[in-house]
Amino acid sequence: SNGYKWRYDVLLETRDGIQKQKYILNNTGEGELNGTPVSLRESLDGTVLYYLDSNEGIYYLGSRNNKKIKSEFNNDKKLVIPQVYMVNKKWKQSTVTKLLKKTGPPQKTVFEIFAKVELEGKIETLDAVVIVPAGRFENCMKITMRGSSFKDAGNYVGLTLVNVEQTSWYAKGVGLVRMERIETTESNALDKGTLLIELADFET
Repeated sequence: SNGYKWRYDVLLETRDGIQKQKYILNNTGEGELNGTPVSLRESLDGTVLYYLDSNEGIYYLGSRNNKKIKSEFNNDKKLVIPQVYMVNKKWKQSTVTKLLKKTGPPQKTVFEIFAKVELEGKIETLDAVVIVPAGRFENCMKITMRGSSFKDAGNYVGLTLVNVEQTSWYAKGVGLVRMERIETTESNALDKGTLLIELADFET
């Protein structure tokens, strides 16, 4: 409902090192996208996230940054939570890697892998217990997304197998409480990147 606010701690580790960030989302109520009613969340940088609650489940549709002069909708439709909550429920979804990068001084991109990877989503359990800075959450839905694909990443890396594994925990009435993502390759130059997001505070 309106007025919800989520604050997350973000830990990002790439070949460039470790970055700690905060991510804050505000619920800004209902809106519409191409005539379809949607739920909106807004982050501090002005990015508005669009969600659709449909017969198949909850979809993330994409985002738009309202603070940009030319505000374009970034289409990125993904099933977040299927409508039927069943252990072992599976579905397919694609992703693009975003953690496999190495930049050199002075901020010159040396190399980065953008690999499209098909993932299989699966509800592992409906009664996970998660402890994060915001507290202890019981009866959480745990969803895993796993997949791999070969990618020719050019001079530094060549052809390599890229693996993506993402695990998310959702608490009823709260939403996402924890997410961890790891992207790996068989290349020493860009062997892995990790992302950890934990709920630090939740206000209604």
